[in-house]
Amino acid sequence: MYALFLVLNHKEKLDVILETLYELGTGATTLDSVGMGKLLLDRNVNETIFASLKNVLNEGKPYNKTLISVINDEGTLDLAMKMIEDILDLKNTVGSGFMFVLPVIKCSGSVQCGERES
Repeated sequence: MYALFLVLNHKEKLDVILETLYELGTGATTLDSVGMGKLLLDRNVNETIFASLKNVLNEGKPYNKTLISVINDEGTLDLAMKMIEDILDLKNTVGSGFMFVLPVIKCSGSVQCGERES
């Protein structure tokens, strides 16, 4: 089992990503989040790496969304990541999002954890 994390700066793409995960048979939870880049920009730190993110991050609060999806198998995980990469054009677009995966060692309270729906 895997936990897919996506920090999404282009919030207008959230619904499409959630629909994609639903079609793959997995759910997700979203959280409002603020990254260090936005905090540094708010403090007027003038770093080149943060300058390109300024337009993306200067919209209203919340600054981005963090999506967490527990995915049972590696095949579905790979497909989900590929589809999200394509939706956000992650390979060609700087600042649209950041994705990573962590293993889930134990899980409780969810159908994704192998528990039955009531």
